[in-house]
Parts: sequence; structure tokens; C-alpha cells
Amino acid sequence: MSEITHSIYKSEFMGGKQSEDQASHIKSLDAFMTYYNHHRYPCRLYGKTPMEIIKGESIDKSMFSETLSNARINRLEINRNFNKCIVNTSATLSTRIGCKRS
Repeated sequence: MSEITHSIYKSEFMGGKQSEDQASHIKSLDAFMTYYNHHRYPCRLYGKTPMEIIKGESIDKSMFSETLSNARINRLEINRNFNKCIVNTSATLSTRIGCKRS
């Protein structure tokens, strides 16, 4: 478990940066603990943070699977719409993005 947490700290939180000194590293670890316990929603907790589980909030597995199912349907629709011709009308460029070839 500690190796997984350390990997999450390095990849998600630090993003490849390194601490400059011990004081900044301890400050960074404190911020990570707040992020990990209060703001990160791991899949294995079905959309709850660790602190929500500790406080006794119940897990609704059906709601989580319904959310995933809806996200999958929405992603299919987004992908279908991407295949329609979308024109980028920025001031410097006018390009076609995701157009089907005719």
C-alpha cells in the first residue's frame, strides 16, 4: 500500500518535480495528504474519498456503475460528433478538424 501511495504522490501530485529541501518536502507531503484523503476519488471506493468513507458515508455501487455507463454513452456520442466536420475559426487559422473524407 505504501508503494502505491508513493507512486501516486510522485505521478499525480508532484508530476515529476523534486523537492528543493526538507522543509518544502514536508510541506508538499502535508498538501498531498489533504489531496489524497479529501479530494481524490479512487475507483475502489466507488466515487467516495477516503475521509467520506471514514465519516461513514455509504457506498452506492449501482450509482457508480450507472455513472460509468452514462459516461460511456456520452463518450460514444462525443466520438460520433467528432467525425462530423468541425471548423476551427480562430483569427489566424481556418482548419477542418475531424472531417470525414468525401
